[in-house]
Amino acid sequence: MNTLIDNDILFKGSCYGILRDLILGVCEPCDVGVLGSARFVDPKKIEKSVLNGSHELALNAFLDFLGQATVLEPTNDEQQLAADLELAAQRLGVSLDSGESQLCAILAIRLLRLLLTGDKRAIVAMERLIDHHPRLEQITGKVMSLEQLATTLLARNGSHKLRTAIRAEPNIDKALSNCFGST
Repeated sequence: MNTLIDNDILFKGSCYGILRDLILGVCEPCDVGVLGSARFVDPKKIEKSVLNGSHELALNAFLDFLGQATVLEPTNDEQQLAADLELAAQRLGVSLDSGESQLCAILAIRLLRLLLTGDKRAIVAMERLIDHHPRLEQITGKVMSLEQLATTLLARNGSHKLRTAIRAEPNIDKALSNCFGST
């Protein structure tokens, strides 16, 4: 396992029906780690979401992917670093939620290769925190956004599959829907 994926990527990729395709440009599903909370948070979020397609298909896509991923629980050191990061983020006035702080801590401490996140505010927070927390130097250049994953998928497969998936579910991500002309 060398790549971490946050709940937002898991949720959106599952709802679009392209989770596996999204990450194949950067890693294999068996190389992925997810927080243990994902198995509780994302199914509820999928059930409550406004989908044009099937909630059952989205949930099955999520569960299939989760079955191949490594479920992670932060160690005591990682929990402490995550708490330190959340406090530092509050002091800097940037948004870093507990899931993102835990993933960031795991990435830094375990010296993993990559973190895939759909939380642009967390990316901004991580960038600001690097200058204020020496342990975060380890994450420099190791964070990719949902939009970067979409660009990677476009380069590999062209636009048809991604455009079709996003247009079918315009309520899932506003930025991607705007990019692909969904109303």
